[in-house]
Amino acid sequence: MKASDRYFIDGVFCSLHGRVMPVANLSVGGLFAASEDPPMPGQMISLDLTLGRRPPFKVVGMVTWINQPESPRAAHLPKGFGVKITKIEFPDKLAILDLLKRNDSSRTRDDA
Repeated sequence: MKASDRYFIDGVFCSLHGRVMPVANLSVGGLFAASEDPPMPGQMISLDLTLGRRPPFKVVGMVTWINQPESPRAAHLPKGFGVKITKIEFPDKLAILDLLKRNDSSRTRDDA
């Protein structure tokens, strides 16, 4: 499994400034969050990431791109933003990896 492999997994959410958003695309290196009010590209953000029943944990990342309905970069994804994870605790990274391995059949190759 490479950091660039992307997965669609139910039950994964992130929270930014109290707003809970579904994660539509996840990898060990980043994620795509559906949001009607995405942060600006290049912005560094701290997210609380929830993987199913596991307690939420913090990840820090940079907003790398925005998906806008009027000019979608990924037409199959909703309005939202991609984040490159730049800081994550090792046990939390292992939790993402474990979740992705258990959901390997839902694999896709889109940008996060």
